[in-house]
This record gives sequence, C-alpha cells and structure tokens, in this order.
Amino acid sequence: MGCGGGEGEADAAAVLDGSPDSDASSSGSDGGRDGAVACVPTGEEVCNGLNDDCDADADEGFILRCSPGEAEREIEAELTGDGFAEGTVRNVLRGDDRGLALPTLPRRSEYIWVASSSDNFVSKIRISDGVEVGRFVVGDNPSRTAVDGNGDAWVAMRGNLNDAGDPGEPLENVVKIDGDCTPAVMPPMATRECVLLDVPEVGNLLRGVAIDARGDAWIGAHATGHVYRLDGRTGEVLEAIALAPFARPYGLAVDERGYIWVAAIEGDVNVVRIDPAISDVDLALDSEQLGRLTPYGLAADGAGGVWFGSRTSSIFRVGADEAEVTHSYSVGSATRGVAVDDRGVVWAADSSRDALIAVDPSDGAVLFETPVGSGPVGVAVDHDGFVWAANQASDSVSRLDPITGAVLGTFPVGRNPYTYSDMTGSAFRVFQRLTGTFVGRYEVGAPGARWTRVRFEGSAPPGTDAIFRMRAGDDPGALDVAPWVDVDLSSGEAELSGLEGALLDVEVTLSTDDRSVPPPFVERLVFTVELP
Repeated sequence: MGCGGGEGEADAAAVLDGSPDSDASSSGSDGGRDGAVACVPTGEEVCNGLNDDCDADADEGFILRCSPGEAEREIEAELTGDGFAEGTVRNVLRGDDRGLALPTLPRRSEYIWVASSSDNFVSKIRISDGVEVGRFVVGDNPSRTAVDGNGDAWVAMRGNLNDAGDPGEPLENVVKIDGDCTPAVMPPMATRECVLLDVPEVGNLLRGVAIDARGDAWIGAHATGHVYRLDGRTGEVLEAIALAPFARPYGLAVDERGYIWVAAIEGDVNVVRIDPAISDVDLALDSEQLGRLTPYGLAADGAGGVWFGSRTSSIFRVGADEAEVTHSYSVGSATRGVAVDDRGVVWAADSSRDALIAVDPSDGAVLFETPVGSGPVGVAVDHDGFVWAANQASDSVSRLDPITGAVLGTFPVGRNPYTYSDMTGSAFRVFQRLTGTFVGRYEVGAPGARWTRVRFEGSAPPGTDAIFRMRAGDDPGALDVAPWVDVDLSSGEAELSGLEGALLDVEVTLSTDDRSVPPPFVERLVFTVELP
C-alpha cells in the first residue's frame, strides 16, 4: 500500500498539513538518500495518505484528506474545509472554520430603500421616523431594490442609459450602495457617494432583484428571459440561467429553502422556480395551471409557499410541494406588490383602490383595507414589523401599524416610486423556519472500498437539526441509481452498512424552527474506510 514503514507515515503527516514530504516522495528515483527507504510503487494513487505511485505528490487529485487507519488496509477520510467547497449548496453558507452552516438572522436594517424611477435616484429612508437621509444617483429608470444581510442596498434598472444619459456608454444596470455610509450631500440633492459597485450591462430591462443566504444578488432580465447570479462582494456575474420554457422575469423572491422564485408576466410560463443547487429551473407553471391568474409582485411565506399579486382582484399562493395554486382570494381591484409579515398575514398593494389590504392567509378574510397614497405598487415589512407602501402616483411612502392597520405617517420621495421588492431586507428575518441543503461527491480511488463508520463534528442545538444521507458506488452511473442510506449522527458517530464503492455521495440537510437560537453547522465528517 504505497511507500512502507516510516516513509509512509511521513507522507501521511505531510498530506494532512498540506505539504507533501519531498524526501519521501522523491526517494524512488535514487534508491533512497540519507538512509531513507526507497519508495516502491504499488499502483495507481489511492486516497490513503501514502505515495502509492512514488511521484512528487501523495494523494494528488483527491478532495478528501486521507491517512492510514488503525487496522491494516484501513484509512480515515476526512471531509472538511475545501472538501465542502466542492459540493453544491442551497441556502447554506460555507467557510473554513465551520464547513457548512445555516445563515443567521440578517442584521437589523434601520432603513427602507425606495427607487424613484423618473428621477433616476434611490432614497434611503429611516424607518423610525420616515426621514430621508440620502438620495443616490443610479442608472436609468431604477425599479427594484433589495437589501442584503449587511444592510447594503442593491438596485436594478429598467432603462437603457448610463447615469450620464449617454446611450453610447456601457449601461449601468445594477448598483450596490453601502448601507452604513452617511452621505455629505443631503436630500433633496442626490449624490454618487456611498456607491460600492457599478455593474454594467447585466442583461436588459431588469425587473427583478433578490438576495440569497450567501449574500449573492439574483437579477431578472425581462428582455432576454435570463436570471443572473452576481457575486455579493464583487458584482461578478457567476451564472446566467435561461428560463425554459421561455419566461420573462418581472419579479424575484427567495424562499426559506433557498429556491429562487420568478414571477413572469410574459412568455410560455408565468411562475418559475430555480434550484440554485443545480443552476436550473425545477418548477414551471403556465397560465392554465395558474387558473389564468397572472403573477405580479411576489413574496415567500416561510411555510412552503409563495404569494402573488395579480393586477386583478385576486391574490394567490403557489405551494412548492404541490406545484400548484393552493389558495386564491378575491380581495381588491388591482393587486400588485405583496408581502408577508411575522404573523403570516399577507399584505397587498391595490393600485386601483389606493389602499393596502391585509388578508388572513387561511380563509382570505380582509382584515384591513387602509387608504394610503395614490397608486400604491409596492409593499414591504420592516425589521420592526411595520408595513410600508410605495405610492407610485403620489410620490410618497406610507407606514402602517400591522396590528391596527392605521397609517402612522406618509413621507415624500422622488417621482414615480416604482418599488415592490424586498426594499427593507426583512424577508429572511420573517422566516422562522429555515432549511439548507448540501450535496457533494467524493472518491478514494479504490473500487470495492467499504465505508464502515463516520464521525460528525459540529453542532445542532435544540430547535435545530442536521440530517445526513449517503450512497456509494464504483462509478458515476452506479452511484446515480444507488439507494440513499439515512445516517443517524445525533450521538456524533454512526456505523455504516451497505455503502461500498470508490465513490461516495454525501447529503446534509440543516434546518431550524427557531431563528433566535444559534444555527446548526457541520465542521467536518471523518469516515473509516476499508480498502479491498
């Protein structure tokens, strides 16, 4: 099994600390130096901490960190750090210190961000008193805003000009603004201060923006029918997903399981769900399946469904598990933006009735119909639980008490505030339940290897859970059809049975029913593997 004796142990130690032992790995060419035992090749490299092929490296090409085990023909294979980075995730954070973790509650934001489309700026408004503390010049015809977990605002543009109004220059389609920055230029003047990122030419006619658990921004391009994922730190376009069957995004939202939902007002389908773990569409509903309802604004309810406005009297809910409309209520005249508060109450902006409508999700009963400004299009819940309306026709925003439905204040903004996305960044805070999934594929290079035991290092506090499934096979085809084996690691370790093969799939599901407790995390998994 590779280089024997002390040299093998040296190789193993070198692999674990990331620096292969140069003397041991090169000794096969000269019969040994300074008394070292010559390396005798035993075949192709196996993930075992030894230099089986006597080249310059041990365990090259393997993601797992492996070392000889206690028994002959046994190894320990550790999954941690870089290994977790190789898998796919949905709603899961990855880091070196805690390999996998559910996201924590987003930082409390003191502001709501409202795009004034006709003025090409975004207003930063303090939620406690409605005071506008900043105006920021962005691109042409800003519409959707969303706030990330750091309190920074992302703005998507519908127009075709850069901030100088010159169509010959690159378009400024997405802007990120520092939420902690206080501009020296105060309203009513607008400024370019505090702008962290300018992202030009991301699609065309942007009509959707949402932030995921990683802090990446998802952007819906209406003209091209694409959804883009942008790196939350750099603005780099990481993915461009074509919606199929063809759909034109009009709004985006992220649910409590990390799926990206798209409301599309044109195209072959009108509701689309994207699974970020596979970077593709995994659910699509056309108008017939929606009962001829046309989606407009949307908001996840944190309980497995998404609510939509319809530009008609109706609001409706699509259940993720049912893949169909589960609730439909006639509550107004022209419902547009929707939001769900901490109690599960659905709020809809009715632009025809100049009102916000609060709806009981269980039976469609209208709890409140509160007059606000003219032509409200957007609605959002802030971090204190108060409800806001963006009044497009009266150039204002209104703040409502969620218990009484009373208007607590109406405040001026720029012209034509056309915002109805997550303009406060409270969506993830509203979700009391949160679920994330990780899937990774790993190999040890030894057909017929038996995975016999696994040890879990991490934490799953009361109110949270970490669930593991695994399957094994000697080649990808066999692995794809192999049955999953549930592995109970509640005690920290478990015996494995029926897992045999050079390849292993690992699935981890992290969940919490209480966002106030520390989220579960997985630091490492250590496998015992018997080689044939």
